[in-house]
Amino acid sequence: MIFSVGTKVFLMVLLMGPLLFGCSTSKKPIENLSLHNIPPSYKVLDNTYWWRCNFKNVWPDDERPDFVIDLLLAHAVLSPILVEYINEIPYWRFHRRAARDQTGHQFSLLFYSKAEVAAAVFAEISKSEILIRANASHLVEKVIMDDPNNPIFSNLAATSDHHWSPYLQRNWPSFIMGVSSLWLGLIEDSFQGAPEDFADIHYLLDKYREIDKLITETWKREGQHALLHHLNAVFGYKPMIISKELAF
Repeated sequence: MIFSVGTKVFLMVLLMGPLLFGCSTSKKPIENLSLHNIPPSYKVLDNTYWWRCNFKNVWPDDERPDFVIDLLLAHAVLSPILVEYINEIPYWRFHRRAARDQTGHQFSLLFYSKAEVAAAVFAEISKSEILIRANASHLVEKVIMDDPNNPIFSNLAATSDHHWSPYLQRNWPSFIMGVSSLWLGLIEDSFQGAPEDFADIHYLLDKYREIDKLITETWKREGQHALLHHLNAVFGYKPMIISKELAF
């Protein structure tokens, strides 16, 4: 289960209500209760590792990266697979980047699961008909997947920025999973029909291009209050140090 910011604040009010209003209760407090023990998405399992699937998208010289390809991959290729295995993946997220270096324009899925789940997910990705069409149409150059027989990162904080404090590193995956889910949900809610209905993948890409414009407008007009303001509210409206210029 993924809790929205508003839901988390509501739960905190419920949990803190007796303290805030001086109410007494005859129930004994539950010892060793942690929010990480409540939602299934927060459970850290034994023999669970981080896995990565990187899609290197085609990026012609002297052109801007086409980030709309990311929407096609997220919704048409990955979303059905995430739905199928979501009960076995406590954490997942997307990563988007583009730079004129060896990595280039890359869209990635990172997920935390057991090795057998990773193998199944990678197998489903490999046989995705839309991914095969995207590759044949020179939208995706190649796909790079981790080896399920060679797990590396078992620490929950392993894919967080190592410059952050340890507590932030450990808890950040739940935050970015919620953000990724929100973004994917906006795509899903804006899509009419099914990706498989589009025989021409370029027409399908044009559909995602329309959706990308809608989501960009939502971010532009509503992101400040719906996302940044409510994130600030969770942290008690405290000031934040902006160390470098950001394009909000």
